[in-house]
Amino acid sequence: MVSINSAANDKILSRKKRYLVFPEGSSLSIAICMTAQMGITPGEIFTEGINWGISYELPNDTKTFKEFLDKPKEVVQRRHRRDLYDKIENIIKSMGYNGRNCVLRALCEASRHLKPKGESLVDEILRIVFRYPKKYNMGKEEEKHYQYYRASQNGIEFNGEECFEMFPGCPFSLIDLALGYYSAFGYYPDT
Repeated sequence: MVSINSAANDKILSRKKRYLVFPEGSSLSIAICMTAQMGITPGEIFTEGINWGISYELPNDTKTFKEFLDKPKEVVQRRHRRDLYDKIENIIKSMGYNGRNCVLRALCEASRHLKPKGESLVDEILRIVFRYPKKYNMGKEEEKHYQYYRASQNGIEFNGEECFEMFPGCPFSLIDLALGYYSAFGYYPDT
């Protein structure tokens, strides 16, 4: 027979936040590899490959987390998004395009063009990367965060203007590129 003491069950338990640390020098690497079959002449095939790699250093000291304990959760999470968006912007800029406009356009398009939740793994990954939190903490965030927030809200609050019109500095859609719409021979986007 098991006896349960109800007084002990009413006690609220708590513990300090815990953090995961990794050995020094650890990193997380993500590689995106895309290949496109290009039909140059009938019967001949030419394949073009595009590879992008992103590497993040993993934390090895919990003291670095203490500075974020006093900040709202959204601000801390957006810091990671900002770092990711900076890396994406630099990749696009190195290819000769306006990286900031392309990321802003992707934030706008993510709320409009992705399939409903649960229908596609690629759409779900893009939704996680390009879904910007709705809550904005005025005064506690940088101007760059507000630009990302505003681009995302423009996609949600459709006002008749398409995302490619709002961000004309980017001639292609990152969302469409990731979904493979540019890989079909002879495909030209509506933009």
